[in-house]
Amino acid sequence: MRERMMVFHGRGAFACLALVLCVVLGAAARAETRAQADADGFDYYVLALSWTPSWCAQTGDARDDARCDAGAGLGWLVHGLWPQHDAGGWPEYCATTAAPPRRDQMAAMTDIMGSAGLARHQWDKHGRCAGVDGAAYFDATRQAFGAVTVPDLFERITRDLRVPADVIEEAFLEVNQRFTPDMMTVSCRDGRVQELRVCLTKTLAPRICDAQLRARACRADGVSLPPLR
Repeated sequence: MRERMMVFHGRGAFACLALVLCVVLGAAARAETRAQADADGFDYYVLALSWTPSWCAQTGDARDDARCDAGAGLGWLVHGLWPQHDAGGWPEYCATTAAPPRRDQMAAMTDIMGSAGLARHQWDKHGRCAGVDGAAYFDATRQAFGAVTVPDLFERITRDLRVPADVIEEAFLEVNQRFTPDMMTVSCRDGRVQELRVCLTKTLAPRICDAQLRARACRADGVSLPPLR
């Protein structure tokens, strides 16, 4: 009886194992399909450039961040390259089978992003949704940043200015002739200029931003533009 019970138990275990494998493999296949759907499920990119002195006043000073030290001289830095939907909104934290960036690749983004930690966060939140691996995502981020000319006038700001938000956009449009006003927006926070958001195709060419993104643009008559540190 004991032997028969052991045989029965063994067959039952085999059946259970087979069932588990079917479920696991099926879930893996669905996850891979879902990951590809997430990766392909965006229409264009938003390149977000952060005005570092504003970030320092809002966040960096409280962290005693080196980017905010006197003499750092940091102005517009890349916040991220974000996959975006034409209908508004964006995918986040997508499942992906693409290889993540290596630690040295994240560190190499410091010159345009300010920190390897930010580079890592941007990969986790947005890069996973881009349908490419980490190295390609950071290459695209650098290429996108290189496609936008930053006006020299921002380097000459020596005191806190109060300007209409549209002036920031106009300064960029003046030196980026390929762009039109509906291809970039300015965001504000706490009465300060926060970011410039530039809309690009998947091949990183200028394109029109979606209506929701344009509707969220800062249109304040006067916002603070802190000087470089």
